[in-house]
Amino acid sequence: MKDELTPSKAESTVAHTTMGSPTDSDNGASEIYIDPIKERKMMRKFDLYAVMAMGVLYMMSNLDRSNLGNANIAGMPEDIGLVGNQFGTATTLLFATYVPLEGPVAVLLKVIGPKPLMSISAFCWGTVCLGMAFISDYRGLYACRLLIGLFEAGLIPCINVYLGWVYKKSERGQRSSFIFAWSAFSSAFGGLLAFGLTQIRTANFEGWRWLFAIEGAMTIIFVPLFWFSFPKSPTEAWFLTEEEKKMMQARYDNDPNWGHEDKFSWSECFKAFADPKWYAFFTYQFSVNISLYGLTTFMPAIVRGLGYQSVHANLMTVPIYMCSLVFFLVIAWLSDRTGYRGPYMAGCLVLLIIGYALLISMENLRVRFFACFVAALGIYPTTGLSLMWLQDNVGRHYKRATMVGFTLTLGNLAGVAVGQIFTTQTAPRYIPGLSIAMGLAALALVVVFILMGSFTWVNRKRAAKLLAAEQAGTLIEPNPDLGDYDVHFRYSI
Repeated sequence: MKDELTPSKAESTVAHTTMGSPTDSDNGASEIYIDPIKERKMMRKFDLYAVMAMGVLYMMSNLDRSNLGNANIAGMPEDIGLVGNQFGTATTLLFATYVPLEGPVAVLLKVIGPKPLMSISAFCWGTVCLGMAFISDYRGLYACRLLIGLFEAGLIPCINVYLGWVYKKSERGQRSSFIFAWSAFSSAFGGLLAFGLTQIRTANFEGWRWLFAIEGAMTIIFVPLFWFSFPKSPTEAWFLTEEEKKMMQARYDNDPNWGHEDKFSWSECFKAFADPKWYAFFTYQFSVNISLYGLTTFMPAIVRGLGYQSVHANLMTVPIYMCSLVFFLVIAWLSDRTGYRGPYMAGCLVLLIIGYALLISMENLRVRFFACFVAALGIYPTTGLSLMWLQDNVGRHYKRATMVGFTLTLGNLAGVAVGQIFTTQTAPRYIPGLSIAMGLAALALVVVFILMGSFTWVNRKRAAKLLAAEQAGTLIEPNPDLGDYDVHFRYSI
């Protein structure tokens, strides 16, 4: 049992546990009591200064990466002389530099620090996006896409590992939804912004050039604000009082599997690759990322295929993404409240499959527009909750960071594939691409059921082992060094 804190230390808000009645955590260790009201107040500060800052940065990242789809229907291919599937190739090239760096960056997050990593990355990709306003042919387009992929590679791993570093299992789903809400908002806001900026016409500067220039400048302007608001570390955040810093440390002390004090270790990193569930998670992530990148990049062209003009196609994507945003916030809240991830992910995958089926099979334009809404509802919950589910079920920081980073690395190979399956020749309905995406969504659904069944079986097996040991009078002590392989560790379903 951890050292008790006497009532004289009440100012720390970390009270002593009652003798003989410790509060038990999932891994079997006794906990120090933390005032839940003050704890929620403290975590709201992280929501405001950390999650909000990362959310805005994520929004800018999505704008700077996905504006290519808006430029595509605003005349860019004709203005710079793209032929064949050069646009699809440009979409793919971003991931040639983006994908390989995500795993290493996730592992290095704690070593280097999330604040400098994300700040430098954002300044660099914002500068490149601004430079895209001045491209004149496919070579400039290819070079800029490669550089944006290089500099954006550090953002999503940093965000996901940071959420797992700061927030408890019961808190992560909603925070993930806040981050992805900014992504959905960027898709909606991007449509409005593209609608406005692409209307600008000058003699030598077309509307799509203004789109790149303004969005790149927005990212550059936000970087200093991010630098001054984002905390350096969870326990020494500038916005925490001394009382709250002690409370934050107590949260880590209550759960050794969190791995807050872990030092870098190659052996911990390599444990990720020996864990069978990592292979299931990256298979799942690749399958759903096809939908994430496919729909967010090509949605304007799909909507244009319903009969809308190019500028109105951008505008009509706004309600689609706003509905998906609200839906994800509700799903994430329910997931945290109930403690389940898998069932909600499975339900959203069913919506995604139904949306694809309607888009592929129906000729009626109103039905296909409705199908865009149905498919969009499944995009963000299926991609956002999965990484939180992974982190819920991995003990120790560096194993968790490695598994998250390399799940993103392999999962985001989907970005490479998207440009080749959603080809220019199959626009605007993209039947082959949508068919492949629907098949992979079905595969992801199978993986979710396998993971849910496996986690349930292991939890029951461990509970039976602990009960047998207790009845035999040979209690099994928790061993946090084993991480999620400790018999006291409980998987989240």
